[in-house]
Amino acid sequence: MLAVTFTDNGANAVLPLHPRAAAQARKVLGSVISHGDTLIDTAALLLSELVSNAVRHAHGTQLRVAIAHDQVKDVIVVAVFDRNPEMRRGTRCSADGQPDDLETGRGLDLLDALAESWGVATVGDRGKWIWFSLPRRTVAET
Repeated sequence: MLAVTFTDNGANAVLPLHPRAAAQARKVLGSVISHGDTLIDTAALLLSELVSNAVRHAHGTQLRVAIAHDQVKDVIVVAVFDRNPEMRRGTRCSADGQPDDLETGRGLDLLDALAESWGVATVGDRGKWIWFSLPRRTVAET
């Protein structure tokens, strides 16, 4: 069941821990950021990565998504909460230490490359929030 609450500057959603959760999260994102906005594609990619990781690795039956526009700093902040307090970096090397061609484990690399900033905040043994921020830039700045 999808439950969305809208705020003055964003939205909060509770999504089922299901493979379709990334698509549902992108719909919530689209309700906060207009599809003509220059950062919608990057925000959607990073949000999809975080939600997909939660679906794959988290415990429980739900995850939370929070999306906000910080109007003072003019940035979009996106956060995903899951019930797995552990944070593991993906392994992309084979047993002999050589780079591997795995198709998974690149989400945090995308955060490093595309987000202005990102981080993890654990909530005791109940889970963690993984968040990222993206600056809103005009077309002339990109």
